Formats: sequence, C-alpha cells, structure tokens
Amino acid sequence: MSSCAAPQDPTLSAAIARLVDRPPYSSALFGAAVYDLDHHRMLYARNERQLFIAASTTKLVTEGAALATLGGGFRFTTPIYRTGPIQNRVLLGDLVLVASGDPNISQRVQPNDTLAFENRDHAYDGSPETEAVPGDPLAVLRDLARQIAARGIRRITGRVVVDASLFPDAGPEDSTRTVVSPMMLNDNVVDLVIAPAKNAGDPVSVVSISPQTPYARFVNEATTAARGGDTLRMNDADDGHGGKVVTISGTINVGDRPALYAYRVRDPARFTEAAFTLALRGAGIQIADPPNDVAFDRTKYASAYVPQRVVAVHVSPPLREDVKVTLKVSLSLHAAEMPYLLGVYGAHATGDPARHAGFDLEHRLLSDAGLDLSEAAQSDGDGVRDLFAPSFVVAYLAWVRTQPWFGDFYRALPILGVDGTLVHVQANAPARGEVHAKTGSDRLESSLSDDIVYSKGLAGYVTTRSGRHVAFCLYINNVSFPHDIGGEGVLAQLLGAMANAIYLDG
Repeated sequence: MSSCAAPQDPTLSAAIARLVDRPPYSSALFGAAVYDLDHHRMLYARNERQLFIAASTTKLVTEGAALATLGGGFRFTTPIYRTGPIQNRVLLGDLVLVASGDPNISQRVQPNDTLAFENRDHAYDGSPETEAVPGDPLAVLRDLARQIAARGIRRITGRVVVDASLFPDAGPEDSTRTVVSPMMLNDNVVDLVIAPAKNAGDPVSVVSISPQTPYARFVNEATTAARGGDTLRMNDADDGHGGKVVTISGTINVGDRPALYAYRVRDPARFTEAAFTLALRGAGIQIADPPNDVAFDRTKYASAYVPQRVVAVHVSPPLREDVKVTLKVSLSLHAAEMPYLLGVYGAHATGDPARHAGFDLEHRLLSDAGLDLSEAAQSDGDGVRDLFAPSFVVAYLAWVRTQPWFGDFYRALPILGVDGTLVHVQANAPARGEVHAKTGSDRLESSLSDDIVYSKGLAGYVTTRSGRHVAFCLYINNVSFPHDIGGEGVLAQLLGAMANAIYLDG
C-alpha cells in the first residue's frame, strides 16, 4: 500500500485542510489515511504512520477477528443440566445453568433470529437519550424455565446454580465499568428510569426497575435540586444473603427529563441465579429458598454435564448479530469479552489462559494478512489502552474487504446520519447513508484546566459521489474544550464533515 510519498488528490487535501487547519485544533495531533480500494493508491495521508489513541475504533479489529475466526454463523449454546433423577415430577437434585459466554441473554433476542439495539445503548446511562431495548430482560430465562416445565418437572429439591467458570470474571471493563463475565444477563446491569420531582428538595422518583430480582434491593435517598447538575450515584452493600442493597443518592435537577441509569451488577452468577429462580417459579416450578452460603462452589458439577442430563437449552442468534450490536452502538462490554471468547472457542482454552490465547489467534490472523503490526498496539478488546496508525487501519480495512465475511462486517458498521453512534452526525450532509464507519472517543475531565478530548476517531468505508470505493481512517488527539462545551460532539461532527468531504471529493 502506498503512503503519503505518492501524489495526493489536491481537491480532497484542500477540503480536509479547510476543516482541520483552524485555530481550535492548532495544538491537536491529526492523522489520516484515505485509500482508493479500486486503484490501490492513497488519496490523502497525514501523519499516517504515527500511532494515535485508537479508542473504540479498536473494535473494528476485535470484531473482525471474531468473524474471521469463529464465523458469522457461530452460535452460543447455553445448556441447563440436572444433577439428579426426576421422580414423580420432582427433580431430586440441583439445576445448573452452564454459562457459555453468550453476551445476549436479554431482550435483545428477537423472534426472527436477530438482535435488536438502541442507538444510545443502556450501558451508556444517565442521558435522556439512553434507552434499553423494549421487552423483558428475563425473556431467555423464562423460555428456559418453560422448557424445564415441559419436561414435567414441578418441584426442585436442590438449588438453582449458575456455573460461570468458562473463564474468570475479568472485573469491570474500563469504559462503562460493567463486569466482564461468561454470564451476561441484561448486559450485567439493572436499568432504572429516574425522574426529578416538581419541587427542589423533594425525593426523585424511581419510575421503573428492570429486571426486578431478589439480587438487588434499591433504597432511594436521592433528591431534586434547583440547579447544580446531575450528581446521581449508586452505592451498594452486601445484604448478608448473597445479594446487594443499593442506595441511590445525589441529585438531579428540576425540569430534567426522566433518564435511564444503570446499576452495574458485581456478581453476574448470583444475579442470574436470582433471576432464573423467579423465572422457574413463574413457570409453576416450586423451589426452596437457596441456602445462605456465599462461598458456595459452583464448579463442582462437571460430572453431571452429559447429554442425557440436559433439561433445557438456549441457542443464540448468529455471531454476526452480536458483531452488529457491538459495532453499531460501540458496546464495550461485548468487545471486552471477545478476546476471551476467541480463546475459548477458537483456541479451545479455558480459565485464565483464554484471553491470551484469543490475542494469540488475532496476532496470527493479522500477521498472516501481511499487516505491519509495528503500527498497532492492542491490549484489550474494546479500545481503552490501544494505539493504531491510520495507515494500519486502512490496510486492515482493505484486507477485510477481500474476506468472505466482509458483508457481515460492513453491515455491522454505523451509518452516517442513519443509525448507531453516527445517527446524529452529519445527518443532513450529502454523504448521509453513504459512510459506514466506526467511531471512537475518550476524554479527560481536567480539574486544572479545560477538558481534553484525547481521542476522537472515525474509520470505515465510503462509496464516493463518483462511485469510487474508499477506506479511510481519521484520528484527532488532544483537543481542549471548556467544561460546558460537549467537545466529543463537536469533534464527531468535524470528523463526519471530513467523511462528507471524502464522499464529495474523493
């Protein structure tokens, strides 16, 4: 692939310069590569071999590796096993859900074998634009419970167990602070819609909690403020029975619209056990309350995992659907889990080695593609501590376009002005609907000076007005903005305008 040493398109160069070579961005670091996929030449390049903070454009590589390694048709299978015999409609033993790493045990699952998404995902909470997919977060668990009831089981003498030992819980991922685990029920969050009162000083209103389970009990101590911003927070404490008491405190302002807030579950296995118990009782199955032994060993049942003991199973929609959700809304939790899943299902590793095995697979994949890995540094799946050069990204995108899974990849990308993280970017521009690209963003809230957006990126594909097929990567790092200006939104429009220039002049 040629570099900036080759002659560049003067019209495109001038159009991009008019956008970026201005005083607000004089101290920023800007890098770009715009590559003609039809004629295999660089149309525009600037600092294209320099490493930039990649942020969520990293997900392009993570999810591409998933499609290449596992295939778009791969499905997760989550089985339920019984540990004892069934006599007179009574299961004499325990019921064990073996977590498969399926990231969509939720209402995302649709009847037509697809996954639904909202443009502003519920993981990115605290905004009136944030929404959860409509429906019942326990829908998959309720279906499993109905399958068990259809087996004739009406009572369980033992306990309901979730075995999440496929790989160790990785703790909270850095973007949304949601726990990465083989067990993901409702993306490991509880959704709360909270609204202010009409008068300052009055308690806020918790409009809804979804899902409601015995795992978390919420205590509302938050109040309504006349002004001062959104300081709402949730702190939890052990309830002594394996669950949590969650205290809602802080303030929201009079006149604010109701907004969705996410309580991030600390123990996904226990959360799912509580929810699954509810689902089983809803299907008419009697279960005793679980013993109060927080240190219970959930990994002791392996000998029971044989086909004749399966009493229910959930098979996920195809992986291409999860790639779509992950890229469209930049779902960091799912991308952070993917290296582990590559290790488990691609390299057949389990436990602690799974993550490293997943990255080994990705390394071999990119090396075999002939990509220059000196222009890429990746340590996670979602893009928190990663560095890419624009030239690497467009070379990667050019290679992806030659792969049999390109269609799945391309359809998963946000579309300028249409959906996902690009729904509000350049929505009235000529390029609306013609740019399929992944966003990336990260910022530093400074207590000493202006805030710094230290990474904003946009990378993907454009079919230009003249019919040319182009891969592009745009990064701008280290731009300062006053605290009261949404710098990320400003830069999103700036990069979107550059993509529009590529559409018009590329």
